[in-house]
Amino acid sequence: MKKGVVYMRRLAVLYLFLLLMVILTGCWNRTELNEIGLISALGIDRGENGWIVSYQLINHSTISSNAAGGGMSGGAGAPVHVFSSEGPTLREAIDVSYTETPRRLFFPHADVLILGKEAASKGIRDIIDFYWRNPNLRENVNVLVTNGLASEMLKQLIPPERLPGSAIANISRQTAKFNNNYPSIKMFELTRSLVSESHAAGVPQIELVEEFSSNKVESMDQLNKTSTPTKLRITGLAAFQKDRWIGLLTQDESFGISWLTDKVQFSTLSFPCPGENEPGLLSYQTNAANTKVKLMKEGDEYTFKVSVDVKGRVTETSCPTDLSNLSNLHAAEKEIQEVIKQHMLQGWEACKRLHVDLPHFADYIHRKYPEEWSQMKERWETEGIPSTRLVLQVTASISQTGMSQKAFEPDEN
Repeated sequence: MKKGVVYMRRLAVLYLFLLLMVILTGCWNRTELNEIGLISALGIDRGENGWIVSYQLINHSTISSNAAGGGMSGGAGAPVHVFSSEGPTLREAIDVSYTETPRRLFFPHADVLILGKEAASKGIRDIIDFYWRNPNLRENVNVLVTNGLASEMLKQLIPPERLPGSAIANISRQTAKFNNNYPSIKMFELTRSLVSESHAAGVPQIELVEEFSSNKVESMDQLNKTSTPTKLRITGLAAFQKDRWIGLLTQDESFGISWLTDKVQFSTLSFPCPGENEPGLLSYQTNAANTKVKLMKEGDEYTFKVSVDVKGRVTETSCPTDLSNLSNLHAAEKEIQEVIKQHMLQGWEACKRLHVDLPHFADYIHRKYPEEWSQMKERWETEGIPSTRLVLQVTASISQTGMSQKAFEPDEN
């Protein structure tokens, strides 16, 4: 009898313990969704008193109403709210932001980081350190620079997308995927490049450019109903040496760096007609490309043999050349090879001009000749880069020419 009573008491205590666990579990430190401010993009500038951090805060109520009403407006009805805070350090600048926002800022959704010119020119060492020390910040965020203020870039709406931050990140990704003129870079790639033996990296530059001028249209008011007078556009590749922005590469120079670093997949090349004195252009779309680099040493000088194998198809032509003729087809392939070589030479000449090793040739020397590299690494930018030679070998093939072998010509009859 006594054993049964003891057993029932223990069972009651166990039930009570389980009940308390159910009641007290998981709610004491919860954060409601309406207390969180989702950040879609970050911008960092340098001011007189330190760092200026700008935020693109998603306006959930506006997005919901626009989704229901099918529109997107500016001002108070904009899908994002942009504001800035300043502090001597990045962490303090973010903490200062809570003096004007009622919500807890949530950064894991931030897909793009824009660096202002002043911040990038003075050095981004603190920015990289801050990103890697804070788990709430994504190391795969897309990094871009701008020639002005990063805060101004965040204020621009990008129709038809509702979230400008996501739109900017997609612009960078699509540029790198479909034309490779300006290879995109993420925070972990930027860090890896700057700590490599070359201490160099290329970051796309985004700018606000005018789409139309008032003398090109009769009514700018009518134009603004269907198109914005200014647009965000990637216009160059910023070259970073160690942690500072030191110069800018043009589109052709940046495209050459993409070829040298095996970052070309889908792209389009335009080149003159293969026949002598024939007017017109051919467009060649690549669908597969592979770049291999081989290091050769002659005395104290280094030569890099860069071999490119590319395949693609003709997508447009205004040439009278008959591409069904095998000799004409081979002549077109040779033109493609020369265009790619010219791009690579332009990219390397830009590296020599800026004394920056964007193709990361220093890493090849360090791996193959570690002792020689330890003696020359301090002189690599000033002496090594200018004296390095390139030997370019390009093999291009045209797999398809389309249904017509010549340029379209309407029948006069």
